[in-house]
Amino acid sequence: MFGLKKENNIYVFEAVVHTEQLYLNLYEGNKKVRQIAFDPSERIGDVWRLEVEEDISRLSYCYEADGQVFTDPNGTVFEGRKKFGFLKDGTRILKTPVSEAVAVPDESAEWLKDRPLDIPYDETIVYRLHVRGFTAHSSSGVNKDVRGTFQGVIEKIPYLVSLGITAVELMPPYEFNEVMLPDYGSQNPYKTELRPTGRINYWGFTKDAMQLAPKSSFTSDHKNPRNEFRKLVYELHRNRIEVIVDLYFTYETLPDYITTVMRYWRINYHIDGIHMIGSAPYSVIARDPYLSRFKIWADSWEGQMHEGDRFGGAYRHYSPRYLADYNDGFQNDMRRVLKGDESMLGTLMNRIRFNPADRANIQYMANVSGMSLMDALSYDRKHNEENHEDNRDGTNQNYSWNCGEEGPSRKKSVKLLRRKMWRNAYLLLMLSQGTPLINSGDECGQTRLGNNNAYCHDNTLNWMDWHLMEKNSELYEFAKGAIAFRKKHKVFHQPKALRQLDYRSVGIPDLSFHGENAWRPDMENFRRQLGVMYAGEYADDDTFLVLYNFHWEKHDFLLAHPPVGKKWAVAIDTAADEENGMYPEGLEPELDIYERIVEPRSIVVLKAVKDKSYRPKRRRVVRGNKEKKSTEDKLKSDAEASLMKNKEEIVKTGVDIKAKATVTGH
Repeated sequence: MFGLKKENNIYVFEAVVHTEQLYLNLYEGNKKVRQIAFDPSERIGDVWRLEVEEDISRLSYCYEADGQVFTDPNGTVFEGRKKFGFLKDGTRILKTPVSEAVAVPDESAEWLKDRPLDIPYDETIVYRLHVRGFTAHSSSGVNKDVRGTFQGVIEKIPYLVSLGITAVELMPPYEFNEVMLPDYGSQNPYKTELRPTGRINYWGFTKDAMQLAPKSSFTSDHKNPRNEFRKLVYELHRNRIEVIVDLYFTYETLPDYITTVMRYWRINYHIDGIHMIGSAPYSVIARDPYLSRFKIWADSWEGQMHEGDRFGGAYRHYSPRYLADYNDGFQNDMRRVLKGDESMLGTLMNRIRFNPADRANIQYMANVSGMSLMDALSYDRKHNEENHEDNRDGTNQNYSWNCGEEGPSRKKSVKLLRRKMWRNAYLLLMLSQGTPLINSGDECGQTRLGNNNAYCHDNTLNWMDWHLMEKNSELYEFAKGAIAFRKKHKVFHQPKALRQLDYRSVGIPDLSFHGENAWRPDMENFRRQLGVMYAGEYADDDTFLVLYNFHWEKHDFLLAHPPVGKKWAVAIDTAADEENGMYPEGLEPELDIYERIVEPRSIVVLKAVKDKSYRPKRRRVVRGNKEKKSTEDKLKSDAEASLMKNKEEIVKTGVDIKAKATVTGH
């Protein structure tokens, strides 16, 4: 790796710069005390090398070429940006302190034993957060001197554990210039003076970032960012939470640099994976042996690898199930389902079962770039006026619905509808087979006031408001319960795709779709109702029947029979007020008939529970040369009887529908 190294008391500088002459500038404080020219004879291509034998440990450095002074892009530690968003730091050239650059970070016995957790995707719940925004708010409860830092996140780990999180995705935790400078481009080629615009790049997705160095302003003491980030990773791992780091690249970024950065974070910080944002060389990354068995998320891996390359040749290090697609597809489709758009049942069927064999799928109902989940239920259109770009920035395709009133509402009917829709959204996410991701704050209904591109706000618009845990306690408790429900019931997060077949001969398929009549989904474009049954025998779990009604009118579902000796009970009802819509195990209201009315725009989850009134049919024992029926044969016979009953219902339903059609003339 390029940068600064110390070998036998000699300081070795290596840099990649396309220039005819490169200089090393040495500083004592802010004063330049010396300039050393790189010897062009030591140059190979665009790689420059310089050895300095004298003691320069008390100094800091940066480079200069073609009259421009610039930071070492391969630096792993910097000085000069201790306070986030400090405007005067925006035009300051970051310098690397020599002593810290060559120092070895603390390597305690505990750290040396730390390893990535390698949690399977089907067991993963992701929580995306901004290091600063997670605890910057005064309501965070952490000490003022650690708000908005890695240490602040450490102090909030118990919250993540209680919520049920198994992985955190960190928005850029590395050094970037958050102070936005004007981009004059070709409009004024004579304008060379750069002054801060007064705006902040809060997210950190910028091409001039120093991606090998944890951000100094994200540390509590601003002295040891590498050690504090290691401590964060260690503490998260100790609590069984993986660490995924966002890395932003552009088409100008060299492939070798990209793999170098990814290797560095994996080796030096034990992180569990990378979310690649922007442009990246998929094939180069896939053939890198250091990145094998390492979680790599990208917009879409589909079509990036050729089938023949996956198991040999240049791609022999390729590890399919460590890769994951990460895009807005699930969000956009499910928001349309949620608000009751036409012709969406087929999409709903595909999304809830999508679980490809060669990669995972990270899915969410809201994310950083777009409306928050509550805003998607409160606004019909974006409201980015505070970005001062005439509301032209941000997407216009939000697939949102304000539930009857734009923005905050005092109407009880609107507030109740939004609560129900919010519950529906969470269940759509948690009952789908892909890997769910929650954006920080969405679990308690946080709003960004309709802003779907809040990249430039270092304020309460983006900061996590911890008061909402109490103010919106119903939402938070439902989110927490939905996560726990998913984690407990394997049928909703299986490691392999469901086949819609009864390949174990248990009496019902592993997954089956239903309409208002059992075993017959209604697929007309105007339909907004669907039943989905999960056979518990395929996951050593209970059997469930999920009833979706996204219509604005109530609908009556005729239910498929549960397994023999079972009856249906209501586990979740998003329209219910009692128990916050989620009933405790063992206290679920039981159904005495195979019918359930589902309220408008709501979801009901039915669980097959033991029917206490069920009595197995007694069989006459035939004595003599004939053998007695074994218990296994009897159970099999009961299962076959249940299957025949379901088939009879299908036939009967078809006959009834044909008869109705004949009578009505359709």
